Amino acid sequence: MEVYLSENAFVGLLVSTVEVYRRECFGILLGHREADRIMVDFVVPYQSAVRKFQEVHMDWYRSQRVAEAVRAATRWELVGDYHSHPMYGDKKATTKLSRTDHQDFRDDGTSIIVAINDGHRRQGWGYVKGGLISGSINGYSLRLAAYHKEERKAVVRVPLVCPYAVGFMAKTKGPSPVEVRPE
Repeated sequence: MEVYLSENAFVGLLVSTVEVYRRECFGILLGHREADRIMVDFVVPYQSAVRKFQEVHMDWYRSQRVAEAVRAATRWELVGDYHSHPMYGDKKATTKLSRTDHQDFRDDGTSIIVAINDGHRRQGWGYVKGGLISGSINGYSLRLAAYHKEERKAVVRVPLVCPYAVGFMAKTKGPSPVEVRPE
């Protein structure tokens, strides 16, 4: 399984993460599923999410309304969600799933985590070992990771692919999915 990000999805992830930096963001991933990949075409940040420094809360009733609206009004599927892990004080943000992230993971679910830290140097966008994407923008250092859970199986980190960010020739064979355990 791989997760592919379109230009629109990549830019949406960056903008919604940077906009609320120092607090977490949350949103949904719209696209379509194929046998061995998930194509993410758009991200939609939730305006009503209650953002805190190390957590974000959603009203799941509102979330159901959004899912129903997506099904009724678009040709896109709701293929997952995303949220950020911002730097907190001196504690650097990571893309690792927290215990809460693991508990909230749904069967056949996909999630993208965006770690955002203060950046001290400019870094071009590239693939990082383990199927991650990393780079910097406007003084922020960002790292993106994708996770997937098959029905009744463990959550695994899966390769994240974004030709727009990294370039069309840069993709190398991604790693096999890696089972991840809660921190």
